[in-house]
Amino acid sequence: MKNIFIALFLAFVSACHAQMLDEYPEKQSFYEGGNVNFYKDVHEYLVKNKVKECDEKEIYQPRIIITDKAEVKFIKDADTANIARNKCAYDLSKEILKNLTKWKPAKVKGWTVGAITEFILYPKDVMSNYKPGYDAARFVAHAKYPGGVKAFDTLFHDNFMTIFADYQLNGKVNLEFYISKEGDIINPRIFPEVDNRKFINDFMRTLSRMKKPWIPAFYKDIPVLERIAFPVNFSVTFTER
Repeated sequence: MKNIFIALFLAFVSACHAQMLDEYPEKQSFYEGGNVNFYKDVHEYLVKNKVKECDEKEIYQPRIIITDKAEVKFIKDADTANIARNKCAYDLSKEILKNLTKWKPAKVKGWTVGAITEFILYPKDVMSNYKPGYDAARFVAHAKYPGGVKAFDTLFHDNFMTIFADYQLNGKVNLEFYISKEGDIINPRIFPEVDNRKFINDFMRTLSRMKKPWIPAFYKDIPVLERIAFPVNFSVTFTER
C-alpha cells in the first residue's frame, strides 16, 4: 500500500510539472522583480555590452515559454514579414532572452509550472530613452472593438448561439485570438482543446465571419499586436458569456 501511495504521489508531481499554462496567473510575473526590474536588466545589459540601438520605428513582441525549471524558450514566429520589418529588434530580443537569467516560472497551489508570456521590446526606450521605473505595458493603449465590449459580446452571442445549440455542448472554454496591427482577428484558438473537430471547424468558420475591424492596440503611436482571451460558458441555451 505504501509503494502504491508513493507511485501515485510521484505521478501527481510529474503531471504538475508537465503542465503548461497559456498565461501567467494574475499578479505573477515571468521575471524576478516584475516588469520594471526586467526592463532595468535589459537596459543594463545593452549598455554594458555597447549594443547598437535600432531604428526608432522598430518594435518587436517575442512570445516565450518559461519552463518549470526557469528556462526560457523562444516560440517561433511565423510572421516573417513582420520580422523582416523589425529585424534589429527581433535579433535584440533573442539576444536578451539568451543572456538574462532571472526568469520565473508560474506557481499553482505551491507547484512551479511552465507558462507562456510575451513582452514588448521597443529598443529606443530601453536604450537612449530609458528612465528608471520604465515598464512598456504602461504605454500601451489596448485594442478596442467599435462600440465597446458589450457590442462585441452581443455580436459574439448572435453569431454563435446556433452552433452551441446544434452541438448540445455544455461547459467552459477559453477563446484566444490576436488583434493585428490592422485591427483584424488573427491566430484564433480554443483552449483547453475540444475533442470535436467538426465543432472547432464550425467555430473558427463563424469567427472568421466577424470581419468588422477592431481599433488595434498602440504602444505610444506605434500599432502592435494584442492578445485577447476570454472565457466562454456555453450551454444549450447559451444565455451568458
